[in-house]
This record gives sequence, C-alpha cells and structure tokens, in this order.
Amino acid sequence: MDVSIIIVNYNTYDLTAACIQSIIEHTKRISYEIIVVDNASTDGSKEKFERDSRIKYIYSEKNGGFGYGNNRGIEIANGDYFFLLNSDTLLLNNAIYEFFKYAKSHKSRIIYGCYLQGNDGTYRNSFFYFPAFTIKEFFRRMIFPHNYEPDYTDKEVDCISGASMFIPRSAIDEAGIFDENIFLYGEEGELQYRMMKKGYKRMVITSPKIIHLEGESSGNTARKQYGMISHLYILKKYMNPITYLLAWIYYKVHSCLLYTSDAADEARSV
Repeated sequence: MDVSIIIVNYNTYDLTAACIQSIIEHTKRISYEIIVVDNASTDGSKEKFERDSRIKYIYSEKNGGFGYGNNRGIEIANGDYFFLLNSDTLLLNNAIYEFFKYAKSHKSRIIYGCYLQGNDGTYRNSFFYFPAFTIKEFFRRMIFPHNYEPDYTDKEVDCISGASMFIPRSAIDEAGIFDENIFLYGEEGELQYRMMKKGYKRMVITSPKIIHLEGESSGNTARKQYGMISHLYILKKYMNPITYLLAWIYYKVHSCLLYTSDAADEARSV
C-alpha cells in the first residue's frame, strides 16, 4: 500500500467526518487507507465511526494525547508512507498524491509538509523552528529573530506543522514513534528533531493544497494548559541540566509577567 492516512479524533466528529470526505473526494492514483484513532470521545463519534466501512477505526479507552493517538494508528498502518492529518483539515486537491509523487521523485530521507491555508484562503502556520537548546543559540535568536513568513517555494525548513506530515516509514523505523510523555503541543517538533538526528530533512512544498481550521480540534484553552508543560519537557530532554535550569527560570518569570500584564488589562477594562 502506498499511504496510510492517520487522523486522531477527540470529540470532533463533524470535523473529522468532513476531513474524511475531502480525502475520498480528492485522492486518486494511489492506494491508501484511512485510519481514525479515537481518543475516548464522548460526542457520539464511536457509534458513528464504527459503522463507517471506508475507514479503519480504533477506539481508545483513554485520551492519551495527540502523539499517543498517532502511535496507535502507526502500529496498524500498512503504507510505505504515513500521512498524519489533523481532524480540522480539508483537502482542496489531490494533495496526498502530490506528496507521494514528490517523495518518489526526490531523495527518500525527507519529511514533507505544505503551505496550509485558512478557510478564507489566507496563510496558516505551516512550519516553525526547533527550540534553542543552547545559551548561544538562545541569544543568537534574540539578536537575529527567525523569519516565519511564507515565500511559497519548495524549501527546506526546521520543522513542519503537525497538521499535515507526510513521513516515509523508514523515518519512523529509525527515529521511533511519538514521545507519549508529551500530551499535546510540541510532539511533532520533538519527533522531527529525532528524525533530523537520523539524517532526515524537512520540507514544505507548494503543490498540495490543504485548509487548516487552526485550533478547531483543540482550542486556545488546551494550548495555554499544555503548551508550556510540553515545551519545558522537551527542553529538559535535550538541554544540559544547567542550561535547562536557566531556561526554566526564564520561562517562569516570563509567564508571571504575562499573567500580571493580562490581569492589569482585565482590571482596566472593567
């Protein structure tokens, strides 16, 4: 089989169903399977997806997070490539074949993403950068900030958005699966960092067209709750102890200042 498409669902039946429909409508010229991993949804997803013969459906009795869900899908996937797709995405063209065609005609040790767009056609976050794991790199970025602006060319980047990741099976075989200690946010970066260490590049390409309804599958509350926890865990995993302690102090102070500023803004608005 060419591609295993893996979607993690958590109480997002309507979004996931629309995503599946867009895959079926647009995907041609490759063999593929759709695997939906359900992280203990309680919105009726289980009853509906269990009857959907177009997909392989896995229901987990616990919500182990985004990486956990993808790992369960990877374990049963048959494809030469894994296409990890957020539930809040919609394919606009034969995107999966575009990834597959590009991967087959270029070097094999590459992870692919694309330039995502919103429902209104505007750009959505498609790539970002690995954390600064050394003090030298931290200060370098303070002086020379990274550029996040898209230029809509096929190009190598630090890290691809986890909303759509096209991964050769060999990358998972060599670097391993997602770190399940990360519940949400940062897990795709941590995985790609390990893949980088194994010699895999990361690229965004222009031909696949995908809408990402950014945040619809998780929301701002989850980002605030888990974002910093995940970030600090990843820093601790790859930094030396002294550098991590300095980073921990920096982010704790930074968080307190932001909280104080937000509280003051709220008080002024009352």
